[in-house]
Amino acid sequence: MKYWFIIHSLKDYFAHSDFIGHKKGKSERIEKVNKGDKIVYYAKGDSVVVGTFEVVSNKKEWPDDSFWKGPHVVMKIKQRRLAKPPLFVRIHDLVENIRPPLSIFPKGKFKAIKFKDRTAVEITEKDFISIEKYIKSFKLPNNALFKGSPNDTNLGEPMDLEVMNYAPTSEQGVVALFSHFMTRIRSHHFVKIEFIRSGFPDACAIEKIGDNFSRKYIEFEFKASKFREHIKNKTHAQTRCDYVVCWENDFPSCPVEVIELKKEIASTKKLI
Repeated sequence: MKYWFIIHSLKDYFAHSDFIGHKKGKSERIEKVNKGDKIVYYAKGDSVVVGTFEVVSNKKEWPDDSFWKGPHVVMKIKQRRLAKPPLFVRIHDLVENIRPPLSIFPKGKFKAIKFKDRTAVEITEKDFISIEKYIKSFKLPNNALFKGSPNDTNLGEPMDLEVMNYAPTSEQGVVALFSHFMTRIRSHHFVKIEFIRSGFPDACAIEKIGDNFSRKYIEFEFKASKFREHIKNKTHAQTRCDYVVCWENDFPSCPVEVIELKKEIASTKKLI
């Protein structure tokens, strides 16, 4: 009997929680894992230990399916000690808190290089027992992640903006306000947003001009002067952009038409 860290991912685990394996024809250390071995299931990317398992079948071929592309060699596993989802147990906490330190990490610090480009790393029985005991006794601390005090800083001026109670202080706020008020902007007749993306320009909207409809490309900024960065960018300067939509227009010489939401919204409703 041997003991192993099996390096897969949470995506693998949620797709096939009772199997481990590798693509057929690809030489992997996991080929040395056999029925009866005990494993610690480590999900790289999320850097968490899912739990401990026992290998309960011999190797068999798994056909191509919607998740595992191409035939795989797999082994069935049975749960021994499962960490609590969705957080499971962070590998850094596990390695740093187990005492005496695991022999695979003798300094009590996790070294990802030991798992790099591997699907299986052999460990000692003593390490396996220590890990299983730690998972069994592990409890989330009272100050669990993202349960602390709220951050209420960097709010804008209080005002009734329907979908917001404060004036925006960032580009994200401008996007939210444009999405909500675009059909009420008096200087233009926008009817629909085609897309919002990460890239220049940020968005495309459909505008009705007379009896026709046209695509208009939009860059969002909190203050219009930020658009100067795009003017300096040679690639952006050669890319079509029809409007700069902002909260405050502090760039009167902007080469692209500026739609100032602070002014446009004020014309449609009385701000507090």
